[in-house]
Amino acid sequence: MKRFLLLIVAVLFLAACGSRASEPLNEERPEEETEEFAAEVEIEPEEEANEQGAEQKAEDDTTWDGVKDQDNIVGKSNKDFSELTKSNPTEVRNDVTGNWRKSTISENVDIEEYALSYSDLHMEEGEVHHVVNFNRNTTTLINDLSGLLYVDVKEHVDGEEHDASTVGSGMLLKSYVIYPDGDIEEIQ
Repeated sequence: MKRFLLLIVAVLFLAACGSRASEPLNEERPEEETEEFAAEVEIEPEEEANEQGAEQKAEDDTTWDGVKDQDNIVGKSNKDFSELTKSNPTEVRNDVTGNWRKSTISENVDIEEYALSYSDLHMEEGEVHHVVNFNRNTTTLINDLSGLLYVDVKEHVDGEEHDASTVGSGMLLKSYVIYPDGDIEEIQ
């Protein structure tokens, strides 16, 4: 009886493996099979790839939910920085890193609400940006680390924006983390 069951299992196993398992590896396949195989591995159309990219971004945005302190979410960074000014950031004089940039505005706005847009418009990897707001008398440092924006709002010191040794040297007023979905979390 045991031999009979073993024989049935062996037959089923061989049937499951199919006839291709017995083909030599170096034997060329007929042209029909090659075309059939090429059709199976066809690259997705651009539209499907865009949908997957959007799904991935949405998934990435929600992956931060476990990290956020929901009690400290104070708003959304969803305003368009290009509505405040059309000028581009400039280099900071005497910056030895070559990665510091500054922008100046004179609007009565909370810059953290514009930080995500600012980053998308003007920041490159490894750069630290300083946004001087003469109306609010603040200098805001924006730094992108691992997909999160770290934003420090500091008191503006007169003339600090003219040199790397003094820019951003004012007293810290507020610190924020801005998530890719725009949530602004105040750091206590």
